Amino acid sequence: EEVKLEKDGLDGKLAGLLKASKNLDHIIESQRSDQVKEGVGYNIVPPPAADLYLSPKKDLSWTSLPEFVDDI
Repeated sequence: EEVKLEKDGLDGKLAGLLKASKNLDHIIESQRSDQVKEGVGYNIVPPPAADLYLSPKKDLSWTSLPEFVDDI
């Protein structure tokens, strides 16, 4: 009788753990971005910024200040 009660208690705990695990899997799946899915083979990556390769020196020669005039 005591063993049966202990088994029933353990079965209840196991059922609770399985349900919690299933709920956790559902929560994790719902948090995933639609853009990141398994099996596709890649993640969607945004295109590079348009101004990625700007010259390191800004052209401020139009200001007519002597420090910005190009020495040719």
